[in-house]
Amino acid sequence: MSEAQPSSRDEMTNRAFRTVLLGIEEIAGKRGMASLLRQANLAQYINNYPPSDLEHGGHLQSYVAQLNRALFDLYGARGARAIMRRVGNEQAKSALQENILVTNATSIALKFLSRRRKVKTVLDTVAKEYSQQLHTTIKFVEDGDVFYWEDPNCNDCINWTSESPVCFVMAGFIHGMVAWAIGSEEFKVEEIECRAKGDPTCKYRITLNAE
Repeated sequence: MSEAQPSSRDEMTNRAFRTVLLGIEEIAGKRGMASLLRQANLAQYINNYPPSDLEHGGHLQSYVAQLNRALFDLYGARGARAIMRRVGNEQAKSALQENILVTNATSIALKFLSRRRKVKTVLDTVAKEYSQQLHTTIKFVEDGDVFYWEDPNCNDCINWTSESPVCFVMAGFIHGMVAWAIGSEEFKVEEIECRAKGDPTCKYRITLNAE
C-alpha cells in the first residue's frame, strides 16, 4: 500500500515558507542558515528557497516546528528565545516585502487612523493573509487597548511538548507587524496559551499601553 500524500492543508504556500526562511537567514546568515537547515533535516532548502507565489511546493506545516526546534538545539532554550523573537520580527519584514501589493494598500489606509485602529487594521489584514497561506483560521479579537490573536493550528509547535510557551517566533512576528503599523515599539506581545503545553490553541495578548 502506498503512503498517503499530504493534502494542500498540510502544506504552506511557496510564499509563506519563503518568508519563514528569509526571516531566519536575516539573523543567522547564509552559513548559519545552512547549518540550521541540516539540523532540522531540511538540507534540500540550502540555497534553494521556494519562489514568491501562492502555489504549493510540498512545504509541510511541520517544517516550521522543525526549524524552531533546531534553533533550540543550536542555541539552548535561553539563547533561542531572544533569537527566535528576532527571527519573527525579520519574518514580519519579509512578509511585508513579499506581499507588497497588500502592504502598499494597507499603508495608505493607516495614515488616517488612530493608533488602536492602525493595529486592528493591520492585524485583521495579516490574519486573513496568514490564514489563507498557511491554511489555518486565525481568530483576532479586540478588547479596548488589548488584542488577542489565536491560532488553533499553530505550526510553530507541531509535535512539541513543553511546560511553558515556545512560539517565540510567532510572538516576534506579531510584534514586528504591530511595530510597523504604529511606528513604535511601546507595546507588549506575550503568548499566554500554547499547544505545546496542552492548551487547545496558541494565544497571544497584544497590550498597547504596556508599562
